[in-house]
Amino acid sequence: MFRSWQHAIQLPVNVILAAVFLPVAAENSLQADGLVVKKRSYEGSLEERSQEAVIIFRPAAEAGTAVQDLILSIQVEGSASEFGWVVPFPNEPEVAEADPGLFKELFDYVGRRQAGRQRKLPGAKHEGTDNEAGSVEVLSRNVVGDYEVTVVRETDSGGLNPWLAENEFQTLDNADDVLDFYRDKGYVYACIRYTSEALAREGSINSHPIRFRFATGGTDGMYFPMRLTGLQNDPFDVTLYVFCPSWVNNDLNRFGFVHRGLTLTHRDWDTPRCQRNAGKTYSSPQTDPYLEDLAWMLDKTSALFRALYPGEGFYLTRIQGIGMQPSEVRQWSDDLWLFPYYTNLNLVPFDARPGGPAATAWPELAETATAAGFTGNVSGDGQTESGPSNIIRTLLMMAAFTVLLIGIPLLLRNILIRPNKAQTVK
Repeated sequence: MFRSWQHAIQLPVNVILAAVFLPVAAENSLQADGLVVKKRSYEGSLEERSQEAVIIFRPAAEAGTAVQDLILSIQVEGSASEFGWVVPFPNEPEVAEADPGLFKELFDYVGRRQAGRQRKLPGAKHEGTDNEAGSVEVLSRNVVGDYEVTVVRETDSGGLNPWLAENEFQTLDNADDVLDFYRDKGYVYACIRYTSEALAREGSINSHPIRFRFATGGTDGMYFPMRLTGLQNDPFDVTLYVFCPSWVNNDLNRFGFVHRGLTLTHRDWDTPRCQRNAGKTYSSPQTDPYLEDLAWMLDKTSALFRALYPGEGFYLTRIQGIGMQPSEVRQWSDDLWLFPYYTNLNLVPFDARPGGPAATAWPELAETATAAGFTGNVSGDGQTESGPSNIIRTLLMMAAFTVLLIGIPLLLRNILIRPNKAQTVK
């Protein structure tokens, strides 16, 4: 199956996304990829101010073994000295610290790129308890920079909230349907606790990012958790920075992200000096004909790519959602899933097909969709691959067919009416 997927994309899909958090206060204020949760004894205000994340998605050679990196960052305002996040993942993640300057660098870079083109497009550690009485399984507990990250799995209905309460997180009220959804899919939760004197001293805190690496359980789908956002009361904004060797489907068909209320606000393109469909080499921007003029702005981004994907080509896409309504998100049947820019409009992405990790997002396909074969090639600029090689191949096939069509009858005629040499000798 992966061979067919490669034929359709012609490049491995590695994607970076900027995500959002969901603050869970007494008023159940949430963000898009998880919940920011007040310490249980805290009675003051704590509101989400901004949310960003970076995701790198890589498919593997075998179906169902794709790996994704999600880098999360959040800024909050309030008088609390302690808060935490609850973020769902398809599988248990590995956790590492990330550079806090990455998000500002990407924001500034996209702004400069758009202007040039003139177009819009140390905290205290909390011990907590490991309540594993058959309802919550604690998979891991690690200290990452200023955070303690505990990964848990809810094994029985109603088990997560008691564990959150015992560990001094705000419980998730009126969330049984969402928690049941994640439990039924076998998802886990990263419960992240951060303590900083800066929040009480300055009134705001800019958290350093955390990088999570996890298996998506799929092949071509990019996962971004959002259903918990439906538990908050106020509208929220989402900004996603996506790096992918091919474009991301925005509005080609039902699988485009515009149908989730998101908008395309920037996308890399190929100039005459660029190698078509090869992406941009963010690991060495000074050598890339598209990036070289702004390479000085990409120190942290290039360091990230040198560490993770040296020499590989990516197209950057920025996706935004402004004033998204939690009540609408709560009605979604799954989280946000993004897919490559398949130009065969009838193609159903692998992960959206029945049995795939994103199938729940399109329940109408369960009875009607079939595992359709891939018939189109996707290039980096989102166009169907129809270059000289394909034209020549088509012409050769037509010529061969013509030769067969004309040649076979002539051959048969010669065989059938060829004179007998013995009879023609005088």
